Amino acid sequence: MSDDRLTSRDWVNAGLKALAKTGFTALKADTLSKELGVSRGSFYWHFADVGAFHATVLLRWREVAYENVIREIHGTAESRLEALLDRAFRAETRLERAVRSWATADPRARAMVEAVDGRRLVYIEKLLVEAGVAPAIAPTRARLLYWAYLGFILSSARLDEAERRRLLDELARAAMSKSSRRTPA
Repeated sequence: MSDDRLTSRDWVNAGLKALAKTGFTALKADTLSKELGVSRGSFYWHFADVGAFHATVLLRWREVAYENVIREIHGTAESRLEALLDRAFRAETRLERAVRSWATADPRARAMVEAVDGRRLVYIEKLLVEAGVAPAIAPTRARLLYWAYLGFILSSARLDEAERRRLLDELARAAMSKSSRRTPA
């Protein structure tokens, strides 16, 4: 690939691929320029330094991991919640795991993960309330759904289609239940 044809978006996309494949230690000008077959000068033409590149990679991850997902989900609150769950439990998880791993070592990555987590929770809670779940219980249900997702992406479990469908149906049923009865101790 020629230096003059690479855009900052090409570098960021290469960064996301390297991040998902190898982890955050691959997000270096030398490593990526070799991967792309170009000089380091191309990198520094687009980014002041590696820190600026990292910030741009994190912004692109937020776009991919949250903003694009929300834009692509339509319908009633219930159907959007079901579509969100379906997408979350069907998606490739390497990038999500890699960004979360990066967040354990880098304050900027940690701040971005926390921001995306917060936005995702607010969105799930909003869907639940719109679907008829009491506003008082919606934050708890949103958190439970989100924790189920996080547990899934961090596990090595892979589900066949029938298992995945049963899991999603049960998660949606539990989340949308109008009752929050407690059993006596």
